Amino acid sequence: MPVDRPHPPEPMAGNDVAPIAQRGFVIVAWILVGCLVVQFFLVGLDLFEAIGESELHRDFAYLYGWLTPILVLLAMLAGLPRRVLLLTVALLALYAIQTYLPTIADILPRIAALHAINALLVFWLAVEVARSVPWIPGPTGTPGR
Repeated sequence: MPVDRPHPPEPMAGNDVAPIAQRGFVIVAWILVGCLVVQFFLVGLDLFEAIGESELHRDFAYLYGWLTPILVLLAMLAGLPRRVLLLTVALLALYAIQTYLPTIADILPRIAALHAINALLVFWLAVEVARSVPWIPGPTGTPGR
């Protein structure tokens, strides 16, 4: 069944940055989705102690976590529809919550356990954000040129 995707937004008059920012948004959004898949794999490695005592899961999350505020900035620069901007801000908020939950494990373990559920929400929302903006061809009509 074909997916109903929105048409690319019209760049604001005199805004040459919008198409570039939109392409950047799409690229960064899909990179984030890929990082989240790797993150789930790293959790599995930690869970089954395949790599011994490691903080790789946490460190990797802090490494790619910078992609979420970059997405918000790109969404604004691209002049993306309000719905996409709000979803992107929600993704940033969920990601911030995700990094906070493990810090309360000692005092509120039942709340901290939501870390796993929130991870699924972050992944789902990241895919929705990535799928919400179509790739627009470069000025020559070829992708990325």
